[in-house]
Amino acid sequence: MPAVCMNNIDMDTLFEGVYQKLISPDFSKNLGGELPLFIQPIPNAGQTELNAQTERLATRLSKKGKTALIIDLYKLCMTLLEEEGVLETILEEEPTIASEDIVSTIDSILDMKSVVIPRISERIQTENPNYVFITGVGRAYPFVRSHGILNNIDELAKENKLILFFPGEYNNLQLSLFGIISDENYYRGHNLDDCLSLMSVSE
Repeated sequence: MPAVCMNNIDMDTLFEGVYQKLISPDFSKNLGGELPLFIQPIPNAGQTELNAQTERLATRLSKKGKTALIIDLYKLCMTLLEEEGVLETILEEEPTIASEDIVSTIDSILDMKSVVIPRISERIQTENPNYVFITGVGRAYPFVRSHGILNNIDELAKENKLILFFPGEYNNLQLSLFGIISDENYYRGHNLDDCLSLMSVSE
């Protein structure tokens, strides 16, 4: 089948391709010793469907005997801020505080190595799923940035295959949030688009 431009592909077709890839017995077998980390770009038009699509994907995988843990970065950030007792204060004072000050405050609390990554790692170790789906990247920006997760991925992607659903573009060299905001270069993630088979949806 000829290649389909990702900008024109609907979310059902995109996630059917993801599903077929994940259930393939050859998935992630030939990584040459690299970590089983995959980045699935999501077109801007499909962002509103992402949560429903990942939930449906996890349900379909469970019927094949595969477990998937979905971690929403935005919800995780809100939980961590609430646990620190600062979420309510930030929400109340947001209209009167400069955005850069809010970002600085939250960034100091949501330290990637000491706070965010250990919490994600804890959930992975507890549930030990076959797949880990990372969502909520766009909503968590700029408090948690994709390259911060990816650069610390050694702590997460070992036996568990990790798929980061990225709202934007990834050309195997650079992440571009929403196709506009360029993140730091990242070279270790495998672009799931590169090996997707685009086919009609089947239940």
